[in-house]
Amino acid sequence: MEVEKRTMVNRSMKLPIGYRFHPTDQELILHYLLPKAFASPLPSSIIPVFDVFFSHPLTFPGDQEEKKRYFFSKKRREVSSRIKISSGDGYWKPIGKEREIIACGRTVGIRRTLAFHETNKASSKLNKTRWNMTEYCLAGFASTKVSGEWAVYNVHERKASKGKRQRKSRGRDDAEEETLSCIDFTIGSDHETGPPPPSPPTSADESGSII
Repeated sequence: MEVEKRTMVNRSMKLPIGYRFHPTDQELILHYLLPKAFASPLPSSIIPVFDVFFSHPLTFPGDQEEKKRYFFSKKRREVSSRIKISSGDGYWKPIGKEREIIACGRTVGIRRTLAFHETNKASSKLNKTRWNMTEYCLAGFASTKVSGEWAVYNVHERKASKGKRQRKSRGRDDAEEETLSCIDFTIGSDHETGPPPPSPPTSADESGSII
């Protein structure tokens, strides 16, 4: 069987048209993170190695249109419940509770969510963004005698809230109505509308005969 050639785009694998990579939590831990931690062969090179704590999520490799992107990265310790990124553009902050990943009746991994806060260079303040990242780490027997503290990170951008989407939609409607009003006004001022005015009566019309 001929092996399909894989091409790399933006340092990540370009998947065939229609293909999506949607592994379960257990599959990520047992078939990808565990072999990576033990330096064993992986079933596929679909997950690239990338330091997710280096730069802003907008600069991450891969297709920005993908709802979820996965990366292998080394874990970093938190400082005051936050993980600063090297570029100085902001930090990742853990939110919610950690959850165990169970496989074959045993705990094999831990999952938690982090939210990205970016630096506003104009005001030097930190703003919470819609970027979230799910971290998958080894736990229990799977975390013993591994080479390095590898983790899998699933990066995605949350959708805007329903209220924001409605306000944005109303803003577009108002702008369209204003544009249409301007167009109507322009047409009314540059072009005469309706039937032409009646012409003045001739002598023939007044007398009923032509002189």
